[in-house]
Amino acid sequence: MIIIKSSVLIAEDFSAVGRLSATAAIAVFSAFGIQTATLPTEILSTQTEGFGQPSTLSTDAFLHRAVTHWNSLDSLKFNSGIVGYVGKSSTVDFLHDYLSTLDLATLLIDPVMGDQGKMYAGFDDDYLASIKRLVKIATVITPNITELGLLSGENLAADANDGVIGQAIQKCRVANHSHAQVIVTGVLRDGGIGCVYMNDGKLKWAGSPLITGHFYGTGDLFSALLIGYLNFDLDLDTAIQKAVIGVYDAVSLTSHAPKSQRKFGLNLTRSLYNVAKFTLGQTGEEV
Repeated sequence: MIIIKSSVLIAEDFSAVGRLSATAAIAVFSAFGIQTATLPTEILSTQTEGFGQPSTLSTDAFLHRAVTHWNSLDSLKFNSGIVGYVGKSSTVDFLHDYLSTLDLATLLIDPVMGDQGKMYAGFDDDYLASIKRLVKIATVITPNITELGLLSGENLAADANDGVIGQAIQKCRVANHSHAQVIVTGVLRDGGIGCVYMNDGKLKWAGSPLITGHFYGTGDLFSALLIGYLNFDLDLDTAIQKAVIGVYDAVSLTSHAPKSQRKFGLNLTRSLYNVAKFTLGQTGEEV
């Protein structure tokens, strides 16, 4: 039985090696039985860390041709979208203009542009302005602490408490004229790591045990899992908790691999198994 709960548009970078970004998202949505269409914002021979300087390919011309073709297809409809790493202001602006024409029930924007208190190298105020324009059309935003600070105008420390994060979430929505649900990722609390977000007027936390080490692609995996569960009409709290657990499963398996192998991305075996089991259970199929 082919399960197609919905169709999702993926817009993020494509690494030709490993399980990261668009490749991980496609695998996750396949396990959910969700049809996908992908706009690679940049093609890289490898990810940017651990392999030397990757070869990159601009996809600008392809993006324009692809959406022109898609617009001519009556059979291709999206009800959700996910945007990860983009890289250039012009591409962010293109995505804003295109996504604004679509009637998406859910649009998740992961404003990938900084960490550890500063923007990534090569990004500037123009890029931030483009990201701020893009998040205005989002229904869900998943910044880390640094990105929340950039979007809200607040100077947030890595160990910001819940009250400070809650105020920054409100300022982020006001500053960007956004009604989006803001889910702050990578927050450390009491030996765990997870998300802080507002729901029903209350600040909430969803987390898992912290596994020390550097693991690539956790944000990409979280976003894809969250959109997948939301597409099955789970309530926000349940969808976030399941996404957090899915990331923990992947990090837990990956932590057993030699550090030299972690640069290839996360071990998705258990996460994908649980997604497929959930999906088949929703359809009444045998697991």
